Amino acid sequence: MGSGPKMNLNELKDLAVNSAIKAGDFLNKSKSEKKEIYEEEGRDIKLIIDQDTEKLIRGRLQETDIPILGEEYGGVISKEKYWVIDPIDGTANYFRGLDECCVSIALMEGNEALIGVIYNFNNNQIYTAIKNEGAFLNNVKISVSDIASRNKASITTGFPASETIESSMNFLENLKGWKKVRMFGSAALSCAYVASGKCDYYAEKGVYLWDIAAGICLVKEAGGFADFKLIDKERYEVVFSNN
Repeated sequence: MGSGPKMNLNELKDLAVNSAIKAGDFLNKSKSEKKEIYEEEGRDIKLIIDQDTEKLIRGRLQETDIPILGEEYGGVISKEKYWVIDPIDGTANYFRGLDECCVSIALMEGNEALIGVIYNFNNNQIYTAIKNEGAFLNNVKISVSDIASRNKASITTGFPASETIESSMNFLENLKGWKKVRMFGSAALSCAYVASGKCDYYAEKGVYLWDIAAGICLVKEAGGFADFKLIDKERYEVVFSNN
């Protein structure tokens, strides 16, 4: 590691917030421009602007000398501190002009989330959390909902790209009994919605660390529960809830 400035968690959070806001400004300005696709595979879409936004964020976070793991340019999970960034979570929504998309930046140490910043640049909502210091939406403290029963609760999820009818049926079976089912197309926002009590439960299979890293910190700091386990080399199965 280089001899970069030794910043405390509050300063690092401020830097992450600033970086997210700059990235959001860039994405807002670019909304009306033609969005170039560089890769479309299965249900995934990658835009040139994903790369440009990640470069912008990396440029700002580099001054900390903390390694960076990002959706577009990779990196590694380490026992030491490392940044985790998703320049646009909900790229397909951004591409089609839907507002369910955000910039997500987290600071992790091993599997521990120290900082979470999720910025929905479409409506200027910025969710922030530091380990042991609570979770906030636009600087107002947030907490998970206190809804205790499924038949009053909202679940957010993503439809699995499942191979079999059987796994699709299991998925649908698991949705029975919830009052409302929501699919936003953004894992990070789903986490933020659980943290702020807008939804009660988020479960999904096959998400990546950059989709959920900031959400781990937010949901825990808002008094919720975050369970994430690896199901293959780099994808996770997650359950985030209000407890």
